[in-house]
Amino acid sequence: MAEITFTEIVQAAQKLSPPQKAALIHTLQSEDTLTSVTRAQAIAELEALRAAGAFEHVESLAGKYARPGVAVSEEELDAYLQEIGRA
Repeated sequence: MAEITFTEIVQAAQKLSPPQKAALIHTLQSEDTLTSVTRAQAIAELEALRAAGAFEHVESLAGKYARPGVAVSEEELDAYLQEIGRA
């Protein structure tokens, strides 16, 4: 495998889109430390993605997977959620 310099890595990273840069930063930080992402880091990454337009023109999934013939009462749904919450 060819050796690449730190400068070459920085130059390549500068060509990335903001969401890709955020993903790269997250990947590098998670490899260096065993701590989880802080709230501030998550918010910064979300804002970078929003600024890059990552959430624009996203197709809604509302109603695409609904089954019109299925009728579940609120009590049945609550009981099911309680059951899977204990599993």
